[in-house]
Amino acid sequence: MMGEADPQRAFFYNISLETFVPADHPLRRIRPLIDDQAIRRACRDLYAPIGRPSIPPEQLLLALVGGYLLSIPSERRLVMELQCNMALRWFVGLNLDEDAWDASTFSQNRRRRFDESGLLERLFDETVKRAMAAGLVSRHVSADGTLVRANASFKSFVPLEVALAPEEYKRRLRAHDREDADGPPDPGNRAVDFRGERRSNATHRSMSDPDCRYVSKGTSGTGAYPGYAVNAVMENRHRILLGLGVEIFQGSTSEERGCLALLDRAKRRLRFTPKTLGADKGFFHEAFIEALLDRGVEPHIAVEARGSAAAHMRVRMRARGMGYRLSQRCQKLIEELFGEAKDWHGLRRFRRRGRWRVQQEAYLIAWALNLKRLAKSLAPLPQPV
Repeated sequence: MMGEADPQRAFFYNISLETFVPADHPLRRIRPLIDDQAIRRACRDLYAPIGRPSIPPEQLLLALVGGYLLSIPSERRLVMELQCNMALRWFVGLNLDEDAWDASTFSQNRRRRFDESGLLERLFDETVKRAMAAGLVSRHVSADGTLVRANASFKSFVPLEVALAPEEYKRRLRAHDREDADGPPDPGNRAVDFRGERRSNATHRSMSDPDCRYVSKGTSGTGAYPGYAVNAVMENRHRILLGLGVEIFQGSTSEERGCLALLDRAKRRLRFTPKTLGADKGFFHEAFIEALLDRGVEPHIAVEARGSAAAHMRVRMRARGMGYRLSQRCQKLIEELFGEAKDWHGLRRFRRRGRWRVQQEAYLIAWALNLKRLAKSLAPLPQPV
């Protein structure tokens, strides 16, 4: 017998947001790992003691990290999801009768409060310290780097000789269009013919994001594109990120400098010094190996035929041990972590501009990745509602 829809709609409902969130939803296991009161204490100095009450900062941060966990890096789409996604609304703490905020609320709070105070970096560090206190962090780590596309187009790159502010440069371009007898082909998106023009990081800069550079793997066969060099250090036991750093691309040395900077940061902020570090052949350089040895870290780096210095020979001697082979096996897991971040958490292309703001976005992505690992290891199993 075919059923029929009931046209009579109920006037009142006695329901709770809990009923909309499945018992096995990933957000249920992640939510207990975020301390609302700790976020409020960290944000206390960012707000005035008088005036109109603001949106609770813990709800803003929960919405941001919830968006990256659900692969929603866009702030405007995040506002739309807050309106219709009951699981995300429950995660943030919005009642059914409360409206989601405007998208500019996120951008203004990021720019005025979160970026300048380094709040996202502290929240990321607190997650790592919690994992260390629970015994989840190994003293054996892996390092690697990747290239991430910047929020800049090829049209935004201009010669360095054009030392003008972006507004003045755009005004001059519009003036040239008005002088053209045919008029501008597209007033909103000016056509730029750069075919046949030689461009490089030594001669051109982006007007929309001056910190990004043309990046390329070199041997991958793909062309150069505007981007950043992103480096990561991961512990080998539970794949928890100890650091995710954004560097201005400067060739093959960007990975080595970024890795050493992350090791120094882990020692300074986390009081953590690894015993071994696994890496691929791109790190098999004498200066980098000596820098690791000076820091008391054993280099478990993939060896190459080139190089006959004493540092190279010390790495080749370690290649015979079981610990070296285990480090090389775990080193490949960090590439899977990069792939997960690019496919699901917004690391494929940064949405913000400027190295400092891009670094804050990287901390948010790394925080989301670590929360997933902690939820798997620390959070209790979900119970039926």
